[in-house]
Amino acid sequence: MRYLSERLSWTLFAIGVVVLIVLGIATDLVTRKLVTSEKWIAHTHQVNSALTRLHNDILRADSGRLRYIFANEQERLQATRSAIAQVPNELAEIKRLTSDNPEQQAAIARLEPTLQQRVALLEESLKLRESGVPDKERQLAITAEGGEVMQQVASILTEMRGHEEGLLSERKTISENVFTQARVVTIGAFAIAIALLTLSFRQVVVELRDRRLAQQAVRRLSARLLELQDVERRKIARELHDSIGQYFAGMAMMLDTIRHQEMSTERRDVLLSESVQMAQQGASETRTLSHLLHPPLLDEKGFASAARWYVDGYKERSKIDVKIEFDGDEEELPREISLALFRALQEGLTNIHRHSGSRSAHVVVRTIPGRVIMTVTDQGKGIPETVLEQFRLSRGTTGIGLAGLRERIVELGGTLELESGQSGTTLKIELPAGENTVSSEPQLGPRPDGEKSKQSPNGDILLSGPLNLLNGEV
Repeated sequence: MRYLSERLSWTLFAIGVVVLIVLGIATDLVTRKLVTSEKWIAHTHQVNSALTRLHNDILRADSGRLRYIFANEQERLQATRSAIAQVPNELAEIKRLTSDNPEQQAAIARLEPTLQQRVALLEESLKLRESGVPDKERQLAITAEGGEVMQQVASILTEMRGHEEGLLSERKTISENVFTQARVVTIGAFAIAIALLTLSFRQVVVELRDRRLAQQAVRRLSARLLELQDVERRKIARELHDSIGQYFAGMAMMLDTIRHQEMSTERRDVLLSESVQMAQQGASETRTLSHLLHPPLLDEKGFASAARWYVDGYKERSKIDVKIEFDGDEEELPREISLALFRALQEGLTNIHRHSGSRSAHVVVRTIPGRVIMTVTDQGKGIPETVLEQFRLSRGTTGIGLAGLRERIVELGGTLELESGQSGTTLKIELPAGENTVSSEPQLGPRPDGEKSKQSPNGDILLSGPLNLLNGEV
């Protein structure tokens, strides 16, 4: 799994936050709708209960009146009057509960005078009985008339209950739909939260694993750096001893002979001539060694001149045909960028000679506004896929050169890409070419050739650049 870029990570985080906020708002809205629908269902039940109580009060009053009038049950009088007294209260409660329902208000407008008529008949019957004047005909007439009025009341109440039942069915359907929406939103929010947590956890696990691998690679890299440092020191020491040192030793012997032995002028001139020749050869070897470590052209005329000089020498030493092209203005690059490109060129061509088996190579340096891109391509046997993948995962098993080069490129804000197949290998370097590019190398004071030195972990001074070009090696 690849690391997410910082910008992409922030984008995903922002998207996740927005999604959770939207889901939170949706959950709140759906929950409010659900609560509202449940309130309306409860309200419908309240209306139905009030209608039922009103109907029951009228029935109790009518039943109590009949038993009081015709069965002479005196105890029913108080119950009848109590039921009659409840009718206005129940009607007022129904008015309040249905105040927002025009249809129910219209039904109440028809119900109220009918109820008043029924209550008036009940009151008349009770007063007539309490007066002590027996008037059975009038009581029978009240009963008959009250029965008709009661049918009207029952009809209106039935109509109102039917209307409330319709509302109840509709509101239950709405409530079920809202409840389904609430479940969907809740499940969606939970699923998205789980997905985001899983993605974040997986990314953390991968980064921790790769960090452990990177730490292991750093330890191997440090050990390898110290090992190569010793190898390069021995190589320089051997070069100085076997080449430059021999010239100086021979020159010292001849000068000592001239100083301590008597000889002819002709012999002295020959020895002096040979000493001068050895001094010149030693100076030439010193200059060659110095140029290979850090070409003066890099500081004097820039990367383009140094690259052409290096490629010419490389072709002569390795017998590999190398073509170098510059696309764009060969403008002067910042020193750190020039040095990084030169080391990349050295590393790329060195690997071609050592590993690819290719007899040709192609180098292209392209300059665009703010960027410089260099590609080094060969037609060799390529790099094994496993090795290439290990290099991409930063495990540092492809050699110290490319690993160190990549660190240098990354520190300068650039990228290093390595592509390989059966048709060859391409090393691509892309670096910023702005004026404000800053090197990350620690400065330990100027060196005679103007280059900054590097310091190893143990405090020793390291020479920048590969030294494997000495003695004709590449």
